[in-house]
Amino acid sequence: MLNSTTLKLAVNAFYDYQAIRIAMGGRLKIKKDGEDQIIPEAQTETWYLSDKDRAIFMEIYDDAVNQEKRILSWITKELKDQRIYTEFLKGVKGVGPIMAAVIISEYDIHRATTVSKLWAFTGIAPGKDRMVKGEKSSFNKWLRTKMCGVLAGSFIKCQSSYALEYYYPYKSRLEQEQNTVQGSDKKWCDERAGHRDKAAKRYMIKMFLKDLYVAWRTIEGLEVRPPYQEAYLGHSHNERAIEGETTKQSERATLPEEPINIERAVF
Repeated sequence: MLNSTTLKLAVNAFYDYQAIRIAMGGRLKIKKDGEDQIIPEAQTETWYLSDKDRAIFMEIYDDAVNQEKRILSWITKELKDQRIYTEFLKGVKGVGPIMAAVIISEYDIHRATTVSKLWAFTGIAPGKDRMVKGEKSSFNKWLRTKMCGVLAGSFIKCQSSYALEYYYPYKSRLEQEQNTVQGSDKKWCDERAGHRDKAAKRYMIKMFLKDLYVAWRTIEGLEVRPPYQEAYLGHSHNERAIEGETTKQSERATLPEEPINIERAVF
């Protein structure tokens, strides 16, 4: 069985070489797709490399490219033995081998007894997504960047079902709310489009993690619990509680979270 530490090292190494390739490519005027940039005439006198010098740095660039491919090949091969990949992640449009490896190596599904713990660890749980100066972060900052930045962007770019079902409707709802609450005394009102975009991406990733939680724990033969707001507060998965409201209600509630068993998860 693949060790999560080994997979994490491979993922980190992949991103290390990717950073080298992108940085060196930028200095050599190479686009991310590997094509040469067109250098404007005005810059030809200030930016010049002899063929000999360029060959030296191209070796570094090519080595980074080859290492990326080598690590990607190894990760793709190892993922074939991971049931959560073959039975769930592989079928999710927008999740590639590297992102799948990030998910499998960073999350501990045995410790995540509720989906809320996955949300909290990712830094997208209400009230637990803020950093306090001088205090250690309570969530994985690197993972939040990958999930809310890279994966969310991938879902939108490839028009994944998660983008169509969650991102666009949620963003549209926020925009409609913005139009109706302007000038009112309602608490939730954000005029900045960028914030609405981020909020919609967080919601989309939360819904993905919810499906991941059910699929993964079912595959591992572990108990699956419904999100707290569904079990005790009466919210369905596609309802949006005002951020912070659910947290306050949860803190006041005293009902225990009982586990439920399910025979089969629908992926």
